[in-house]
Amino acid sequence: MKKRRHAGGKSGYPAIVDDPSAREIEAAVQEALGLFGTSGSVSVQGRQIALRGRGAPVAIDLEQLVEQWPLLPQELRTRKASDIARRLAQAHRAVSSLAPPAPAARVRPARHLVIPVGALALVVVVALFASRMLRSREAPAASPTEPETTSGEDAARNARTCEAARKRIYAGASMGPFELAGWVAELWLAMPRGAAAAEVASGAGEPAALTAESVGLGALIAQGKLTSGADAELAAITDGVVEIVPGFDAEEARRSPSWRAITARFSGGYARAYFDPAHRARFVALGDRMADAAAAALGALYARCAHLPYHDAGAWFRGADPATAAAALVYASGLFAEMSAVDRGALAALPGVGPIDALRGAGASLDAASLGKLVGAHGGGITKGGTGAVVITFPVGGPTRATTASRTVARKLQVGVGQE
Repeated sequence: MKKRRHAGGKSGYPAIVDDPSAREIEAAVQEALGLFGTSGSVSVQGRQIALRGRGAPVAIDLEQLVEQWPLLPQELRTRKASDIARRLAQAHRAVSSLAPPAPAARVRPARHLVIPVGALALVVVVALFASRMLRSREAPAASPTEPETTSGEDAARNARTCEAARKRIYAGASMGPFELAGWVAELWLAMPRGAAAAEVASGAGEPAALTAESVGLGALIAQGKLTSGADAELAAITDGVVEIVPGFDAEEARRSPSWRAITARFSGGYARAYFDPAHRARFVALGDRMADAAAAALGALYARCAHLPYHDAGAWFRGADPATAAAALVYASGLFAEMSAVDRGALAALPGVGPIDALRGAGASLDAASLGKLVGAHGGGITKGGTGAVVITFPVGGPTRATTASRTVARKLQVGVGQE
């Protein structure tokens, strides 16, 4: 296909380039814009790319990208598109924040207006005096800020950003430098209930409210923040929030009467840190520390879009033995995948009081070596955690590996969907 390049266009930007590479760049940047909560249409124009949406159009330089595009590997193309989308979104927001207010309605002047010269001079003097007085009282001008938005608009933008991110990572892209608005990280911990199981099965016996102190985490969480006892570096994050919520909904609690569960939900700066390779090891260590403090037999650490129930980006799964660690992976990741890794009918047919006990029983023959081989095929690893627990971990650069590993382990336990 021939390339058509024009010197200029009516908009003031160079004219649109008819080039396969330009079309691919446009498509990649258009998709990445959703990660930043920005809408509009993009077009490559010469060596610039322009965004047209609400407000004034903006454009940034592409330099040699159109020519280099066919030579770039897919991962680098994805990074370039994400970076361009981020710069366009920032430029668009900056322009929007500086946009002048809408002009007031024009008032038709009177057809015949005669002002005596003396009266006109008096009006000018009074106007100058009033202007000087106002100027002396005037406060320093505030710097331009972004337009105010409602909480509903923020939530909707965050949801779009998070869903766009999910789409990209399940298409094979890495997490990349996009915004992480809309994500939460969650640490799920389950403990044997013992004598209280009958009360839960009948719908009674649940505490009215959960606090960090009531579940044994008071030394690690205080006033919605991590303490230095949890991790000194994570505790230094000022805009993070952690809350303790039930780990089962009502139906899950009814199905697993011999277990109780809690979830520590991390949002804001903590959620961003979860996706930071420099902090991931700290979150994994924190999972072990909290599991020990809560006397948890099972644990899982993962992230999800705050408005969606699907568990993504799993990092850490723990059990007292290989069978329990496998149960934690299949339960917390496989059962909560958007396309479930578990055949619920097959799971219900297994012996055991509820899905957790059934999964543990199905994995009774697993040892650490065989479990390590199953998860190792998906980039996971097996280590020893606190109190000799078995821990499965996945790297931050493979946000879908826990989900795919849960499918393999579920099939090994005879409750999986499909075949290898």
